[in-house]
Amino acid sequence: MKKVFFTLLFLIISSTVMAGGFKTEEETLNFADTFMAQIVLTQFQAALNSAKPHWPLPEIEIDGMVNQIQQQWPIVDQRFGSPITKELVKVKRIGKSFLRYYYLQKFENHSIYWQIDFYKPRSSWMINQIIFLDNLEPLFE
Repeated sequence: MKKVFFTLLFLIISSTVMAGGFKTEEETLNFADTFMAQIVLTQFQAALNSAKPHWPLPEIEIDGMVNQIQQQWPIVDQRFGSPITKELVKVKRIGKSFLRYYYLQKFENHSIYWQIDFYKPRSSWMINQIIFLDNLEPLFE
């Protein structure tokens, strides 16, 4: 009976861990597009909640990011104006293990960019980093 219990427990834990990754680059792009659509709608909590199962960070750190973004966003609204849309502008790779998407988030007066990084240590992709910046210089390189 113990053997069956531990086997079932192992299978449940394994499938939970495996479920957290993206199997293909197309899945990472679909995630990034959906994430950015939520960001444009200022649904920061929903966007970052959707990242939690795929990002090996403690949930409390991701929740802290939500709070930080929500605190900074009034300044973005004031400086950049109303949000318009998103635009995927660049994709970069490092070998077969790292994948980075650059998105512009366009506003009436200016734009910021979001960088979404994925890492593939074995057979699936996981989120490695998500940041946003208003300095567009790296996009011109």
